[in-house]
Amino acid sequence: MKNPFVYGETVTGGNFCNRMQEINELVNDIKNGTNVIIFSPRRYGKTSLINQVLEIARQKGILSFYIDLYPAINKQKFIEIYSRAIASGLTGKTSRIVKTLKEYLPRIIPKVIMDDQSVHFEFGFDRSGSLSPHVDDLLEAGQKLAEQRKKNVVVVFDEFQEIANFDDQEIERKMRSVFQHHRNVSYIFMGSKTHLMRDIFNNPNRPFYKSGKHFPLKKIDPNELGQFAEKKFKATGINITEYEIKKIIEISECHPYYFQMLSHVLWEITSDGRAVKLSDIERAIEILISRESSAYINIWESLTGNQKKLLVALMQETNPEIYSSRFIDKHSLGAPSSLQKATKKLIRMELIQQANGSYEIIDLFFKRWIQHTWG
Repeated sequence: MKNPFVYGETVTGGNFCNRMQEINELVNDIKNGTNVIIFSPRRYGKTSLINQVLEIARQKGILSFYIDLYPAINKQKFIEIYSRAIASGLTGKTSRIVKTLKEYLPRIIPKVIMDDQSVHFEFGFDRSGSLSPHVDDLLEAGQKLAEQRKKNVVVVFDEFQEIANFDDQEIERKMRSVFQHHRNVSYIFMGSKTHLMRDIFNNPNRPFYKSGKHFPLKKIDPNELGQFAEKKFKATGINITEYEIKKIIEISECHPYYFQMLSHVLWEITSDGRAVKLSDIERAIEILISRESSAYINIWESLTGNQKKLLVALMQETNPEIYSSRFIDKHSLGAPSSLQKATKKLIRMELIQQANGSYEIIDLFFKRWIQHTWG
């Protein structure tokens, strides 16, 4: 029997845990042409959520385009990725798609690639001259499709913070300038590096300052997680009580990735059909930490002494005032400037995040590994 708890990949259908309130709100935003900024740390399920939203949008006749900017290391790659996303979002015969692409992207040449399983596109364009005309064509494509087909359009940019790595802010400026005039098109900007997303959209000196509705994705409601877990365990013949389910939720802190991860391992060790016990949950945690320990050791060895001290301190305290003299003195963190440097580095490494006015370790099992090893 297949393990019903899936993690580490985008999930759909019955593997996706509820979030109906978020789905309904985002679908309404798309219908209303609202621009939305979705941000959360990695592994909160943003991509799985938006896939659910886009599927409902398509059923309502809304044209949808999903653009993953994670590989966009420069403007040329941005043009390639955006062009492929436009082609992938179009439906109909290949000849009709090619005609539409030539109409809306006249300076970008589509090449049809056919294999035994699918048809996809590659794109060529003049890389020696200015890239601005190509970018202009791409940014106007959504609005032109909305006007021609008399439909609402949604364009999703996943890992949008990657544009902050470009040589300049040209594409940011163009996007803001063009998108603010579009009607019947909703642009959704998603990002997992929250400090970069906040800078892009909250910094008065950036083009996208106050340019959309902020939608911070939170952890999943514990009642939704509880119902999901009970259904999955019992459907596969494993007996589990409400008490054990609450324990899993408490340990995973309602974080969707770590909830699925812990449940996945717990299912593995109790798949003989016997009732789940608390000792099984503890064993599952030990297995998880053991599996990840090599990666955790590599991370730990790459850190400076002050960075390690800060992680140990954050493991020991909840929502501390990290720049207070009490916290600094108690954990021997040195000068405030050194602490600030360590904090910024750990944020960039995505090991800690801002939460509730303080900071916390993102990986819950890395936190437990620190506690077990250095606590």
